[in-house]
Amino acid sequence: MQIRLCREACNYHGLPHLLLWFESNHLQRHSRGAPSLTDDLDDGLTPQLPGHSISTGHCFATLRRRLRAQRNSVPERDRRLAEREAARRLGQLGVMRRARRMAVYLSVDGELDLSTAITDAQRRHTLTCAPVIEGDAMRFAPLRPGARLRANRFGIPEPTTGGYLDPRCLDVVLTPLVAFDDTGTRMGMGMGYYDRCFGFLGLRARWHKPKLIGIGYEFQRVDELRRRAWDIPLWAAVTERAVYRFDAQRREL
Repeated sequence: MQIRLCREACNYHGLPHLLLWFESNHLQRHSRGAPSLTDDLDDGLTPQLPGHSISTGHCFATLRRRLRAQRNSVPERDRRLAEREAARRLGQLGVMRRARRMAVYLSVDGELDLSTAITDAQRRHTLTCAPVIEGDAMRFAPLRPGARLRANRFGIPEPTTGGYLDPRCLDVVLTPLVAFDDTGTRMGMGMGYYDRCFGFLGLRARWHKPKLIGIGYEFQRVDELRRRAWDIPLWAAVTERAVYRFDAQRREL
């Protein structure tokens, strides 16, 4: 017998018209030791945080835990203010206004919420998609008003609708992040889904699309992250304080 817990009416972190469904088999997977958002899968040297001295003996996992803890400790009032400011800056970007196909993330673990960006995109009739995890692959399914969501094996909400969109057809991808630096190197949760999905961008001499835009708090910006061969850099990053561009030739922001 399948048990469903349904949160009726209207909000996934304030996003109207979405129903979030959790199915019992996801809970069972967690109880059997499946990966979760608390898992750290990377190692390496910890970059120096702006204004802070960090021992080079620390690893990526240490930095990831520290920044995730800081992100989760942001008071609700400050978080909402940061979300409004980041959404305002994001909405001023020409690439956002021109995008016809856009991928977003559905926030968990203290990530900045994208409700405003999603609502604005849907009002412009931009096709909006969200990630769906299938094994080691990440795909993108339409995220429409009234869509039902279910938690994947990591506890992240995702659309239940089919009709996946080829990532090469996306114009803009708004990505979550744990940290980023001034060259556009991005630290995620260490599972590599975005790097694998958009690995084709690393084969191009010049990017056209999609444009990967990281979203995070200003404190998630660090001086330097060691970029590995498989890392796909960001095109830009947006925080509550600034928009960061990572290539002088990319003027169309």
